[in-house]
Amino acid sequence: MTSLGVELDQVRDSDARLLATVSGLDGARLRGLSLLPGWSRAHVVVHLARNADAQLRMIDAALRGQSVEQYPGGEQGRAREIEEGVTADAEDIVAGLVTSTAALEQRWATLPEQAWELETVTLRFRRTVREGIAARWREVEIHHVDLGCGYEPAAWPVEFVGAFLERTVARLPTRMPGTEESGLRWRLVDRDTMRSWRVDGASVQDGDGAADTEVSGSGWQLLAWLVGRGDYGLEVAGKADRLPDLAAYG
Repeated sequence: MTSLGVELDQVRDSDARLLATVSGLDGARLRGLSLLPGWSRAHVVVHLARNADAQLRMIDAALRGQSVEQYPGGEQGRAREIEEGVTADAEDIVAGLVTSTAALEQRWATLPEQAWELETVTLRFRRTVREGIAARWREVEIHHVDLGCGYEPAAWPVEFVGAFLERTVARLPTRMPGTEESGLRWRLVDRDTMRSWRVDGASVQDGDGAADTEVSGSGWQLLAWLVGRGDYGLEVAGKADRLPDLAAYG
């Protein structure tokens, strides 16, 4: 298991790269389209700021022995906060992300040891305060790509791909349209590590055994496809002539 200090350093490094990108955006570029349908870059930046605020709010509530909504008003409240946030001046939008990121990092740095196992409740499930570190890391790395400012999945840290590839593959049976009905068995091969998985409509297993279609490429290519950010040249061989479209994470 990765040590707590390493986890925190990984997120801080990702935060620093993200803030370097965002701080270089002028008003016109900030208002320009992101890679997420219907969202400008400002939407992505505001979302990341509100996500940091939500983590901080949940942590502080857990320290008081309480539980609060990740976003007041649930999904609708989250969307409302973002739409209200993008109406601010460009400088304020960027400053908001800087401030929210710093506040969350500072809270993590001062938490007592016992606080890391306290439980928080997100929009979809329960997780510990410590598990929130990985959740934030995922948000920052994936949405940094979504800004469309030159940071691409190929730049994802090897440690990030290693941490999230297997857990994302594990959820694939519920996200592959028509897999159960077709009976197709897929093999996914990470050519960086030669790790492979066999996926059908009901389960994920180690990659040995019969499969109808093989999808292979670097780990970052697989992860990009799995989180709905494109296939970046993944190789597909077998019965299926193309990769299924997967809904975008985030």
